[in-house]
Amino acid sequence: MASGHAVRGVSTILRTACLAAAVAALQAVATTAAAADGAEIRWDELGIPHIYGPDLPTVVRGFGYAQMENHAETILGNVAQARGRLAEYFGAGAGGAYVASDVQVRTFGIPQRSARWLREGGSEQRALLEAFAAGVNEYAQRHGDTIDPSFLQVLPIVPEDILDGIQYTITFTFQSEQSGVPQLLSQWQQGAIAAGAPAATSAVALLAQAARNGSNGWAIAPARSASGNAILMGNPHLPWGNNQPIQGLGIYQWMEAQLVVGERDHPRLNATGAVFVGGPFLGIAYTDDLGWTHTNNTIKNADLYELTLTGTDTYLWDGGSRPFEHRADSLRIRQPDGSFATQAIDVVSSVHGPVIAQRGTKALALRVAGLDAPALTTEYFRMLQAHDLPQFIEANSALQMPFFNVIYADRGGHIMYLFGGRQPVRSGGTFYDWIGILPGDRPSALWTRTLSWGELPRTIDPPGGFVQNGNDAPWSATFPQVLRYQDYPAWIAPLFTELRPQHNLLYLLSRPKFTADEILHGKMSTKMELAARVLPDLIAAARNSGDATAAAAATVLAAWDYRADATSRGAALFERWWTLYAAAPGVAQDTTMFLYFSHPAFRIGWNPADPLHTPVGLAETTVAVQSLITAAQQVVGLYGALDVAWGDVHRTVLATHDATMQQVIPVSNDPESGPDDVYGPIRTVWPFPAPDGQHAWAYGGDGYVQLVEFTPQGVKARALLTYGNASRPGSSHVTDQLPWFDRKELRPVWRTPAEVDSHTVTREPY
Repeated sequence: MASGHAVRGVSTILRTACLAAAVAALQAVATTAAAADGAEIRWDELGIPHIYGPDLPTVVRGFGYAQMENHAETILGNVAQARGRLAEYFGAGAGGAYVASDVQVRTFGIPQRSARWLREGGSEQRALLEAFAAGVNEYAQRHGDTIDPSFLQVLPIVPEDILDGIQYTITFTFQSEQSGVPQLLSQWQQGAIAAGAPAATSAVALLAQAARNGSNGWAIAPARSASGNAILMGNPHLPWGNNQPIQGLGIYQWMEAQLVVGERDHPRLNATGAVFVGGPFLGIAYTDDLGWTHTNNTIKNADLYELTLTGTDTYLWDGGSRPFEHRADSLRIRQPDGSFATQAIDVVSSVHGPVIAQRGTKALALRVAGLDAPALTTEYFRMLQAHDLPQFIEANSALQMPFFNVIYADRGGHIMYLFGGRQPVRSGGTFYDWIGILPGDRPSALWTRTLSWGELPRTIDPPGGFVQNGNDAPWSATFPQVLRYQDYPAWIAPLFTELRPQHNLLYLLSRPKFTADEILHGKMSTKMELAARVLPDLIAAARNSGDATAAAAATVLAAWDYRADATSRGAALFERWWTLYAAAPGVAQDTTMFLYFSHPAFRIGWNPADPLHTPVGLAETTVAVQSLITAAQQVVGLYGALDVAWGDVHRTVLATHDATMQQVIPVSNDPESGPDDVYGPIRTVWPFPAPDGQHAWAYGGDGYVQLVEFTPQGVKARALLTYGNASRPGSSHVTDQLPWFDRKELRPVWRTPAEVDSHTVTREPY
């Protein structure tokens, strides 16, 4: 599935026409009544809005207004995509990319479902969605001259657009990518995979290539906290939106804000956190009473079913033929001369869901969980308005969010881990039996319900005094383990613990109590846990090889401390070696810890009886040493020294754009600290090859971080949004938080009236 497309501009004549039409439409629909008493946004020096209002709809309206001020182009581009109208606004796109995206959105039924969700989601949600849309439109009406006219044709925004965005981002990107749908679809279309293919050789290997959406989340109970206060750390790993050099990642853009309802000194709600832009609530957040973070879980709740065609409009089902269902739709496609062509779409569905591909006498249908969960906005605001764990559980148990683990802490000292989301109830088997292409001819393969909140794996106030998740299965949420694989159906989650969550757990078990600073120190660890496991074998083999280059490389690696800080020497050599060795032909592959990454075989594979100290070593060393020699030669050839510093190779290159969001304009080039996820760090940064062929530029990973201590007087919080709080072209806020990231620090969070006032640079009524 496409994760985003860059939006193309239109001609000057068309842009002028769009501007006039947009202004007229906004004047007709926007809510622009005089600002309510106390409705004000106070902008601090980092571009973070502190939004005040007398009631929740007013504050949500201000949130929509503030998001446009920081992200207007990103929001409008995302809306165009989620509506399935990119080609109408911007033409067919390169190679027909916008047409393909629109067909996909219409096939998924996103616009039709949003209309239904608006009806079924209740009056509380409708009021909030209307308020948010009014704030977006109000900003555009006031400040449309600051937005390139090519985007103005997307206006006005209506409540359904917000629900479109939720579906596109969560349901049809996160859920689908986590389940390997894009990779499975591609391989199926090439004829390389079919229903029933052996999991270990097909679907699991494809999941190792799945979207890189991860996270860390920790909650520390008072018994493990030096201050006696619960501590929450949230750290989603995602692409850095539009603020890095790769185009088309705008749906991942985070924005941080404070929402304050009621009197400033005694508010009814004082919430701080972040959300994907275009979202009307805070998705990862905290108040003085409680907070939570999310991580991607190992949930499998998007399935592809292979159908066998039995006629021109039928497929095999339960021993007989069943007719397809059809829904007519159409696209408008802007032509170069400004006229429009119309393309009819026949949306075909089976009992499983929409048909998304066909090959000969076979077809693929997609089934995704959570399409009957229309009230996500209501759920999140009820979570924000909760004051204790029972109230939070009452709100969260609606399971309107079909994805994500929940890691929770509160002022009362409670902590919780929940394997959240909509988990399909399977008819048997293990997790691995359900991760490939499923047979579409039998009812036993078709799930029809999902687990309730009370049926999901969870732990509250475990005896170990902490919960964590690093995208691992629920069984390692805490130690000593209280969630046991054998106590749940084997199809819920796999039995494995990757290296990053092992790193999390080893750190959280390393001392009896933690200060907030010590939690931060652990969270910022760039240690390559993989290196700690395999380097002793590699160094010994290199020294025994008799090869001078291998011996010199071993000397560099033996002096290295396994960290990938900007100044670390040895990390770049290890990275180059592992990249070569993992791709070397003929090397046996690990079969004990293979869900997300393909590893060469270890001397001792991962063992559930020793889940934090395995795997260990190298199963073979001959090819490993040969790969080390090649890696050493390449590193010297590229950088002139075996011990080149990590930050001389890896750079943080943040970017802004021109007014149309088409031209990328780099605005930083800093030495970067943090390796890729496969190496098992806690602080994770994702690289891609720079144009010069020598460097690696970061495009995602450690983005938003919140560290919150729940004291009796309220929260003490620090946070960071690596790539800044705004994506508007030319914004100064793209790089203003980068110095903290470079230093592996967090900045203070300003929440009290005095703190906010002392850092306010602009006051803006809305």
